Amino acid sequence: MTMFRIEENPLAETVGVGKWLQRELTVPKPEEYLIDGLIPANSLVCMQTNDVYGKTTMAVQLAMSVAFNVPFLDRYRCLQPGKVLFINARDTDEDCHRRFKRLVREWSKGVPDLPSRIEADSANFTHISLFDECYGVSPHLIDGSGSMTKTYAYLQQFSEYYKTKLIVIDPVEDFFPENLKNIAELYLKLRHIKATILLVVGDRRRFGAFHEVEVSMSLLDDGLRVQSDYLGRRDIKVNMGAGIWSLS
Repeated sequence: MTMFRIEENPLAETVGVGKWLQRELTVPKPEEYLIDGLIPANSLVCMQTNDVYGKTTMAVQLAMSVAFNVPFLDRYRCLQPGKVLFINARDTDEDCHRRFKRLVREWSKGVPDLPSRIEADSANFTHISLFDECYGVSPHLIDGSGSMTKTYAYLQQFSEYYKTKLIVIDPVEDFFPENLKNIAELYLKLRHIKATILLVVGDRRRFGAFHEVEVSMSLLDDGLRVQSDYLGRRDIKVNMGAGIWSLS
């Protein structure tokens, strides 16, 4: 075995946690949240469910709250309203249109001025269905080696140009290849985009891969559980009515 001095050992370059102690942990201030008390701005968020129907509907409600400046679930204010990009890989444009119109119909019962808000800020909500295959790009944001794809470059440019506040990726497992060696490569690329990014997890087998996020949202039988790195756990009682989630 080749012998060398400890000074030549790369594992000994940093011994202890001294450098960690010198680095501050950035904790978002209350005014730096996208959704008051729930979701920090410029954070990674995942949404998953345990055989409970409606996670995409919940994601669209969150997107509409940001785009049209209406409280999420009629309680949690959007502190930084603005442009939203929602990319769906499995639903057709017609499916997405029906979901949107249904939400507008039901939500307007409690927020009568919602249609006028949507008309005034219609450019704030962009919804793209990659299922229809009319954009000429693969949904994959990275390839098997973790390198960014043309789709990622398009996404990053869109976000920078329009200064998006929220990007929704649904379902996230359709946006990276099966042979991806390390999911951390996806996290790394997404953190380069200056926006809150919501990853909707469709495959239960993938739940464990999406734990390195700031906020995890789980739809349960009796409500929405929000687990935050900064504020801990919050359980919100919700129920699904006529195609819309509301507080119980």
